[in-house]
Amino acid sequence: MGYLMALPAFTDIQRAPPLAEQIYQRLRYQLRAGAHAPGERLVESTLAQQLAVSRSPVREALGRLAADGLLESHGSGFQVVKPTLQDMAEIFEMRRLLEPPAARQVVRTMTSDLIQELNDLLAGVRAAEKAGDFAAFTDTNYAFRAAWLARVPSRRLRETILRFDDQAGFVRRTTLVLPEARADALALVERFAVSFRTGDENGAAAAAEEFIDEAARYYNQVTDAGQ
Repeated sequence: MGYLMALPAFTDIQRAPPLAEQIYQRLRYQLRAGAHAPGERLVESTLAQQLAVSRSPVREALGRLAADGLLESHGSGFQVVKPTLQDMAEIFEMRRLLEPPAARQVVRTMTSDLIQELNDLLAGVRAAEKAGDFAAFTDTNYAFRAAWLARVPSRRLRETILRFDDQAGFVRRTTLVLPEARADALALVERFAVSFRTGDENGAAAAAEEFIDEAARYYNQVTDAGQ
């Protein structure tokens, strides 16, 4: 017994994430932030050189991002997915099915700390819009969404929604350059916040659905204008 108790404790050993995991997370963040444009090629050798690592973990990270649907493999390399209108229509359809019930779940499990967090983020969205700061508005708008999605009790529902979050970010970056889109988004964030604060499941679900419908409308408007 004395020998067993003298054994060193291993519970405190900290292991850094594998290199491929670190690269995957960094590239995923960059893709979600819009650092790489749709259709842009990501060259394995160039990334390895920039990150001062071998090509093997970069290749693994790129393969995972392709499996996530964020990149496309074209034999000789990878490029950022450029979603078609049909792709986006299907994504909006899936979001309409998933996000309203997710918002209802969050209302049922609402806590005072989440209400405070959402109110603080709403204040940030308002301030960014008042200042005309597009980047800050986009960031705080996303932070509000991320905060309530993180509290969806159903893990599978939450993870399924997050699989479409990168495309949702692409839509935000595409549409929120429009002043009228920002005004509508702010109004919907305010409705969301009120519904969460007052425990209104129907209101939260309706706000979630309208948020998606407005995003689709502005996305189609911007896309049509660019053709």
